[in-house]
Amino acid sequence: MFRLLATGLTLVALLYSQASSPEDALEHAMELQQAGDLAGAVQGYREFLATHPNEMAVHSNLGVLLSRLGRFDEAVTEHRKALDLAPGNPDIILNLGLAYYKSGRIPDAAREFSKARQIAPDNQQVTLLLADCQLQMGQNQNVIALLQPVEERNPNDLAIAYLLGTALIRDHRVEEGQQLVDRILRNGDSAEGRFLLGSQMFAAGDFPGAVKQLASALELNPNLPGLASLYGQALLNTGDPDAAATAFQKELASNANDFAANLYLAEIFIARKKWAEAEPLLASAQRVRPDSVAAKQDLARLTAHDEKLDNEGSAQEAKGARGPRPGDLAPEFSVIKVGSGERVTLTQLRNAGPVLIVFGSYTCPNFRAAAEHLNAMYAKYKGQIPFYLIYIREAHSTEDWQSTRNEREGIVLPPARNTNERQEHANLCVRKLQIAFPALMDDMSGAAEKAYSAWPSKVYVVDRNGRITFSSGLSELEFNPDQLEAAVRRANAPVKATLLPARVQ
Repeated sequence: MFRLLATGLTLVALLYSQASSPEDALEHAMELQQAGDLAGAVQGYREFLATHPNEMAVHSNLGVLLSRLGRFDEAVTEHRKALDLAPGNPDIILNLGLAYYKSGRIPDAAREFSKARQIAPDNQQVTLLLADCQLQMGQNQNVIALLQPVEERNPNDLAIAYLLGTALIRDHRVEEGQQLVDRILRNGDSAEGRFLLGSQMFAAGDFPGAVKQLASALELNPNLPGLASLYGQALLNTGDPDAAATAFQKELASNANDFAANLYLAEIFIARKKWAEAEPLLASAQRVRPDSVAAKQDLARLTAHDEKLDNEGSAQEAKGARGPRPGDLAPEFSVIKVGSGERVTLTQLRNAGPVLIVFGSYTCPNFRAAAEHLNAMYAKYKGQIPFYLIYIREAHSTEDWQSTRNEREGIVLPPARNTNERQEHANLCVRKLQIAFPALMDDMSGAAEKAYSAWPSKVYVVDRNGRITFSSGLSELEFNPDQLEAAVRRANAPVKATLLPARVQ
C-alpha cells in the first residue's frame, strides 16, 4: 500500500552549484548508488559529510538509503539533521515518518505524518499512513474521524474503505463497518473482504467463524498486514495456543511491529516460562503502544520471573472476565452426581470448609490441557480440600462450532440432548482424561454454568466462609497452576485465633 518516497532533492544540482569540482567521495557515492551498492554509497556520503556537514540534500539522501538498508535509527538521525537545515520540508518530514514507521516507533511516525498532513492535507498517501499508525495504536475513533470525510469524497477507494471498516468494527460500530465490507465484497472475493468479515465475527465473539474467514483470507493473500495476527487471536480464543503462536510468528516475520502479535506471543512464552523469548516481544509491543497497560503488566511480570509473583500473588483476572470475582459470595447451585443422579448443593459440597470447583467439558481444549495440572494438585491436596468437576455443555459440539485443535486431535461429540447423554459425555471425559476427583454435572438448564459464567471452562476456589478467593479461565494465557495452588494453600490454612483486648471490670 505504501512506498518509500525519494527525497525529491537532487544531488546533481548540488554538484554543479559548487564553485569547485565535486569531491571524489560524493561523485563515487552517487555512482555506487546508481549501481545498487547502497552500503558503499552510504560510506561515500558519510565521507563527503565529514567535510560538508551542512548539505541538507546529502543528509536526506543518506537517510533514504539507510532506511532501504534497514538501518532505521541511523536514518532517523540523518533525516533530523536534514530537517535542522531545512525546517518544514515536507519530503524530509515524510521520510522521517517512514523511518520511524519501519523501526516500530509508531507514535513518533504518527507525529511526523500528522505534520506532513498539515502541510499537504490532500495527500492521500500521507492520510493513509497516519490512519494506519492510529489503527496500530488502537486509536480507532481517531481513524474514523480522519477517514470518514475522505471516504465520502472517494467512495470507490477500497484502501480507504478497508482501513475505515476495520476501525469501525474495532470500535464496535459493526453495522457501519458492514456497509464498507459489502462495498469491498461487491468487487469480488478478496483477502480484504474476508479479513473484515472475520473481524466482524471476532468482535461478535464468533471465534470459530472468524477462524474460517481469516483462514480463507490467508489463502488469498498471506501477506496482508494484521491478518495473521487476528487469525492467531481467534485461534487463541478457540483453545489452540500452538497454532496461534505459529500465526503470530508469521505476522511478525513480515510485520515486526504488529502490537497484538508481539503481545500475545510474549504472553504465550511467559505462560511457558520462556522469559528470554518474551522480553524482546514485549519491548516491541510497548514501542508501538507506550501506554498499553497489558504490556506494562507483562513487563513487570517478566522482571519478577523469580516466580514470587506466580506463587504468592493473588489471582489475576482474565481480560474481560465475567462472573463472580474474588471477594464475592459464591452463588449457590444444585447439580447432579454423575452415576447416582442425586442432587447436591454447593453448601453440601463445602460442608463448612473450602472447596475447589472446576467447570468444563471434554470438547474444551483448555480444560483438557489443564486436566493434568488439576489431577496432580488433587493428588497433593485431596486430604485437605475437596475438588469437584462440574460437567457443563460442550464447548465445541458438532452442532456448534469446532476448534482447530479438536479437529487435529479427532475430538468429536454431539451436544447432549438430555441428562443421560450429558452423563455419558461426563463419563467419557473422566475416563479419557483420568480425572481423579469426583464428577458432577449441571442440569440441562445450565443454571450453575450461568451463575458462574463458566462456559467454556473455569476454576474457582471457595473458602470456608463461602467467598470466592480465586477464579480463572483455563486457557493457557489465563490459567496459572502456581497461583491456583497458592490459593488452595491459603484456603486450607488454619484459622488463627484473634486475641481480644483485655477489658477492665
